[in-house]
Amino acid sequence: MLVLVALMLSIVSLSAQQIPQYRLGEGEQQRSAAVHPFERHTYFGAGAQVGWLSGIGLSFRLSSPTRWGGEVNFGILKLTSASFWCLGGELHYRLGISQSYRSYLLAGLGYYSHTTDRKAESIWPVRFGFGLGAETFLLEWLALGAELAITAYTNGEAVQVLPMPQFGLVYYFR
Repeated sequence: MLVLVALMLSIVSLSAQQIPQYRLGEGEQQRSAAVHPFERHTYFGAGAQVGWLSGIGLSFRLSSPTRWGGEVNFGILKLTSASFWCLGGELHYRLGISQSYRSYLLAGLGYYSHTTDRKAESIWPVRFGFGLGAETFLLEWLALGAELAITAYTNGEAVQVLPMPQFGLVYYFR
């Protein structure tokens, strides 16, 4: 009887060794359990942006859990004899996200106006383009972003196409 129990235990232990055992490491368990809040809720952002595609000035963003988002930019500068203003926007598609960064594709459009006391002067008024952007979270909800977009605009009679960088600082909230 004792021999039979020992034989059964050895068969069970041998068959258990034949079954592959998969275990998640500590980092993999944390990754699967930790979903970034941007993937669960819609967030809004307010900040500032400097760029030649979609505007220089105040920036307002939307980030949704469906990977789509957008941005609207507006800026105005009034001097004694001249004024400058711009209005632009972007459409974002999130590529990747973690606790410290976010990357996305972008398509943008901007309008720039420059006027003086003498007359209105268009300085390459309409710009459009597409590119790649990334944000790094300096604090939990404060992000520093950089974008590189292939931007097209008119320069007098000719159309210019150049890679143009943009930089922004955005605070996200719900």
